[in-house]
Amino acid sequence: MSRLPRRGGLGGRLSRAARLGALSARTATGWLAGAAIEGIGRSAAAERLRRGTAAKAAERLGRLKGFAMKLGQVLSFALDEVPVELREAFAALQTSAPPRPFAELAPAIERALRRPVNDAFARLDPVPIAAASIGQVHRGLLHDGTEVAVKVQYPDVAAAVRADLRNVALVVRSIRLLAPRVDAERVAGELRERILDELDYAAEARHQTSFAARFEGHPFISVPPVVPSHSAAEVLTSRYVDGLRFQDALRCPEEARSRQGEILFRFAYGCIFGWGTFDADPHPGNYLFDRQGSCVTFVDFGCVKKLPAPVLREWRAFVRALLDADRAGSRKHALSLGFVDAGPERRVDPVLDALRKLYLPFGGDGRQRFPSLWSGVSLADVFGERFADARRSLRVPKDLVFASRTLAGLSMVLSRLGAIADWGRIAREYVSGAPPSTPLGAAERAW
Repeated sequence: MSRLPRRGGLGGRLSRAARLGALSARTATGWLAGAAIEGIGRSAAAERLRRGTAAKAAERLGRLKGFAMKLGQVLSFALDEVPVELREAFAALQTSAPPRPFAELAPAIERALRRPVNDAFARLDPVPIAAASIGQVHRGLLHDGTEVAVKVQYPDVAAAVRADLRNVALVVRSIRLLAPRVDAERVAGELRERILDELDYAAEARHQTSFAARFEGHPFISVPPVVPSHSAAEVLTSRYVDGLRFQDALRCPEEARSRQGEILFRFAYGCIFGWGTFDADPHPGNYLFDRQGSCVTFVDFGCVKKLPAPVLREWRAFVRALLDADRAGSRKHALSLGFVDAGPERRVDPVLDALRKLYLPFGGDGRQRFPSLWSGVSLADVFGERFADARRSLRVPKDLVFASRTLAGLSMVLSRLGAIADWGRIAREYVSGAPPSTPLGAAERAW
């Protein structure tokens, strides 16, 4: 007789496959019903049905955790390929998810640290402060008085992820049902690489330690140090840092939100174009803000990527050419990087227009609110008929898939913050070595 999954667990391969398949089918059915209602003129009723369907899909993906929840997170960053109601519902998976009972996690902590919880910690709050696709975070206190954040991997998540990866054909079919216009095979491949990275807490500890050393003493960027004595393969303990979550930061005054946005922009551009090593999972749940906008703390380094030096040099030159409106230079570097195959200008130019919109959605130099391209506007509306031409010709080089996703996620966050800055001049500091253009830039250069 086969053993049933324990209550509260993530379930076995067949159970998870059945639930993911049923969820996708129900979501697609709800979408078709909404389209039918809208077709007879009841648009308000159609929207209510679509939003209800999207909310249920997000809730069920959140409970499935692992690969399925990460699918929802990735789809929340998509653009016109995913209906806006689904994007908005799945965006909640970036900052919150249903937690697991602490009683299920305590034995895993004890096995990983090879000692009872009470021996390892003077206090460990059973109520998590954050929950995500792979694990959840609890606030604790060491016996020496150090406040810590303890990230614990769900005990059965690795097996569940392996089961999902064996069901990758079902995952591809589910993506096609949830978002028919998405390149399902590419998304599934990206998900596979990202989630396998995130399962390795030992690698994450090394990444976080590297970032903490890189930004030690930085005037406005903070990365909590890892506590090695209380970290293991499935447990990662860091110094605890208090701060506002993204939803709370949205209620800060505009001046503070603009500084917060500038810090996020500088962190991403400095890591990608300056250091060549970057956090490839830039969702709002990974940031902690202060109310004045004077510092941002970055957490969660489960998916870190490093660009090969030749690719970094060429991509930096490409973005510099885009900033300078250098059409010939943009075309040269786009061809060299592999964004488009060699061919007539009429086939290359739509790709260049698309890449400029995607990488530099802000219009040139000058202070401006970060545009809302990434928060609901269809790319087809932005590019018009030329978008179809760009889609046919655009290639995303293997080395730049995660870097492109990182900038896409950054753009979505900045537009939601409503941050105002001279984005073009700040970008030039990192891709061209231009002098600092703001007080934050001057403080960083002095550091």
